[in-house]
Amino acid sequence: MKEEPDSLSVPYNFARCFNAQCPQAPKCLRHIATQLDTADNLYITIINPARYPADGNQCECFKTAVKVHVAWGLKRLLDRIPYEDAVSIRIQLVGHYGKTGYYRFYRGERGLMPKDQAYIKQLFRNKGIKEEPTYQRYTEEYIW
Repeated sequence: MKEEPDSLSVPYNFARCFNAQCPQAPKCLRHIATQLDTADNLYITIINPARYPADGNQCECFKTAVKVHVAWGLKRLLDRIPYEDAVSIRIQLVGHYGKTGYYRFYRGERGLMPKDQAYIKQLFRNKGIKEEPTYQRYTEEYIW
């Protein structure tokens, strides 16, 4: 089950770069952000054009545009494993992320980055569970 994100909204104070002549522009998240902007924000943050490098290759503001596989929702995560293991894993997740953090993941308000997914997978392996953790949905997201 793979879905596209509901919106590719750029964080409000993420600096954008309007240097279309830069050779790194197609790979730069700051330049891609300019193409994803909507009219919702009256003001945006931009890179100072006076700071654009002359050759474009050594830009101090360059940020690689890489999408990561993000998992959402933990509601069905522990359904198909033994009860004792499920309780233990839930306690470990609450201990690791805190109660608020755990429930934000649980309700799908916050996505699980690859390192979080690897942590949960390791908890499963530590309990001898060979089954892969399953989440409610998946998206591909930029790391802003």
